[in-house]
Amino acid sequence: MKKLLTITAGLGLMAVLFSASRGPAYQTGGAFEGTIDFIQFNGVDTTYYKYYIKGNHIKIDNVDPKTNNIEGNFLIDLSTKKMTALSPPKKIYFDQPSGPAVQPAGKPAVSKTGKTKTINGYKCNEYLVLDQDEGLKIHFWLASGHFDFFGDMLKILNRKDKFSEYFLVITDTKGMFPMLAEEEDLAGNPKGFMKAVKMDKGAVAADAFEIPKGYKEFKK
Repeated sequence: MKKLLTITAGLGLMAVLFSASRGPAYQTGGAFEGTIDFIQFNGVDTTYYKYYIKGNHIKIDNVDPKTNNIEGNFLIDLSTKKMTALSPPKKIYFDQPSGPAVQPAGKPAVSKTGKTKTINGYKCNEYLVLDQDEGLKIHFWLASGHFDFFGDMLKILNRKDKFSEYFLVITDTKGMFPMLAEEEDLAGNPKGFMKAVKMDKGAVAADAFEIPKGYKEFKK
């Protein structure tokens, strides 16, 4: 349980990038439904995530890359803003409150640089968030138009990491998704990154967002 709560507090947005040649098939249609594999590196540790997205429902797996086992899950309902944490090793679940919104400690300034690059087949625009007080800058490469779930998901998760905090200070990001984000100090020295390493667009079974049979509710 202690490990699951640690994952809850530290869950962060988390190989090589998909070939751009697969891109056109991933840019057609409406809102994104499918799976996204994410990695996040904080300068010391690398964390691996897999997102399952279907309408207002999201499942997040925290994956152990050595064993490919799922260490923890979150089930999120964007319509009700409900979040449920699950522990596959212990086969338990419990409701996880979001808590108060997290705000950057400094005064971030946001600019759209005009630079673009193609990542995972999507054209991405660079947004630079600079915070002199915190001594950092983050380069966000955002894809547009298909990812309405992401900003709402971050607000519910209320992650205590710089990528999440500073993404939420960028205005007009409805439908945008960070294919890549790179944190640096003010001198340009790398401090960490997060990136989508694999995206599969396709139908996700509705039962992926249900609590598995045999799980028991944990009462805090």
